[in-house]
Amino acid sequence: MEHIGIIGGSGFYELLENPRMFIHDNKYGRSSEMFEGTIDGVPVYFLPRHGPNHKVIVPRINYRANIWAFKELGVKRIFATNSVGSCNEEMKVGDFVIPDDFVDFTRRSPRSLYDDMTTAIHVDMSPSSYCPDLRKALIDASRQVRPNNTHDHGVIFVNEGLRYETPYELKIFKMLGCDLIGMTTLPEAVFAREAAICYAHICVPVNYCFGQHIDANDFPRILAEAIGDFKKILTIAIKNVPQERDCCCAHALDNALLEKVDEQ
Repeated sequence: MEHIGIIGGSGFYELLENPRMFIHDNKYGRSSEMFEGTIDGVPVYFLPRHGPNHKVIVPRINYRANIWAFKELGVKRIFATNSVGSCNEEMKVGDFVIPDDFVDFTRRSPRSLYDDMTTAIHVDMSPSSYCPDLRKALIDASRQVRPNNTHDHGVIFVNEGLRYETPYELKIFKMLGCDLIGMTTLPEAVFAREAAICYAHICVPVNYCFGQHIDANDFPRILAEAIGDFKKILTIAIKNVPQERDCCCAHALDNALLEKVDEQ
């Protein structure tokens, strides 16, 4: 049975039964700590992207090393979790959202797995920005756990961090149709597509981005409740992925290679 990959966000440090911790060094450097174990008998590699004790802050995450570690370990499917801000009044703090698209406002470098090569690799992020099979598995599982608080679509704007957005930035994002704002989905999702790995994520808003504040004491409670339900959802979702892969992710590299022409 193939391993499923899981990337956990803030506060998500433990997941597996009988985990074995290791670090996977590869051509892109050192990955975050990884854990091999099982969930109800399903073999899983789990990577908390901020490290086991949240010591790896957003700009220091080695996204390329993390995704390439999964690639070299033979992982073909990755589920991820994120805590985010909500710009949509209908997506309340504590709800679960399975985004169907993203907009990249990051300026991080490198921006590709292949930017050190002499050939141009252009992966297509359409017709679906995320794996449709994994999205369906997450949506179905989330509706079992949170039937009244699951949103099956949403556009996430991914900003650089570490600061939050200015009032005018938030105004612009809302005008453009933003539902969620996060910091860590990208370039993670793009690198997964460049590696021809299926990727989808589930988000929980932990704050509002339209001037409505939550009590600071509520944050740890909201996050703890979300993580508990994330574990239930992932336990269901990993058992419901199709046996065969014939999605856009599996074919991402079929027509992605273009030879560069040297300028004379």
